Amino acid sequence: MSRSSHHPTNAAQAAEAPVPRSQLALAAFITSLALCCPLTGMVSVFLGFLAHRRIMASGGRLGGRRLALAAIAIGTASTVIWLFSWDAFGKWYLEALEDRMLITTQSMIQDAAQGDLAAASLGFDAASTPDQPDLAMFGLVITERFGEIIDVKLKDAAMRGNTLDPRMEVRLVLEFDPGGIRYGAAAFSLRARALDDLIPQPKFLWIEIIDPPNPLLRLGSAPVDKKSDAEPPAEPTEAELNETAEAVGRSGVGPSEETAGP
Repeated sequence: MSRSSHHPTNAAQAAEAPVPRSQLALAAFITSLALCCPLTGMVSVFLGFLAHRRIMASGGRLGGRRLALAAIAIGTASTVIWLFSWDAFGKWYLEALEDRMLITTQSMIQDAAQGDLAAASLGFDAASTPDQPDLAMFGLVITERFGEIIDVKLKDAAMRGNTLDPRMEVRLVLEFDPGGIRYGAAAFSLRARALDDLIPQPKFLWIEIIDPPNPLLRLGSAPVDKKSDAEPPAEPTEAELNETAEAVGRSGVGPSEETAGP
C-alpha cells in the first residue's frame, strides 16, 4: 500500500481542524447576560453586530455566529425591558412625589388655620421656616378670607436647583369652603432627609396665595443662591384672576387688609 494512503493530505487536515471561535462573539454573549446594568444591553448588541460581521467576512475561518446572534437578541430584549422599567419607575416616582407635596400643602394650611403653629412649621425646610408671628398671621388670614381648605391641585411642576440641592416649583390651585378657588405658587426642597429615603419628603421653601385686590399672602423665602438658574413662577393668567374674583363674590368673604410675612 502506498505511503500516501496512510496519511491524509494537508487539505484534508485543514478541513477536519476545528474552526476557531470568535472571541468578540463570546465577549458579546457574556456581556448580554449582565442584566443588572442597562448599558450592557446596548454594548452587547454593538459587539454582537461587529462579531457577526467579522464572522461572515471570514469565509468560514471564524466561528461563533450563534453566540453573536444570541448576544444581539438578548441585548435588544434587555435594553427594551430597561427602557420600559425606567419609564414606569419615573411615572411612579413623580406621582408619589406629587402626592407628598399635596399632603404637605393641605396639612400646613390646615394646621396654620387651626393655630397649631408647631405642626405647621414642620412643613417648611429648616432654612426657610417662617417666624411664629408670621405663621400665626398666615393662619388667621386663611381663616378670615377663605375658610377651610378642602382640596389642593398642582400644576406646571418644574425642577430647579442642582443635584445637591434639588427643589421643585409648582403652581397651586386651592379650594376653600366657603372661599372657593384660589391660585398660588410654591417651591419645595427635595433634599433627602435620610439615607434610605427613596422618595424625599417635600418641605416648603416658600408658598404664596394670590387674592386680588388684597395683598399677596406669602410665607417663607427661597435661599440665596447666586448660581441658581431658578426662574420665578409663572404669573396667574387673566382667566385665573377673573375666576378668583368671581369666587370671592360668590363666597361672600369680605376683603381683608391683613397679610402674612414680608
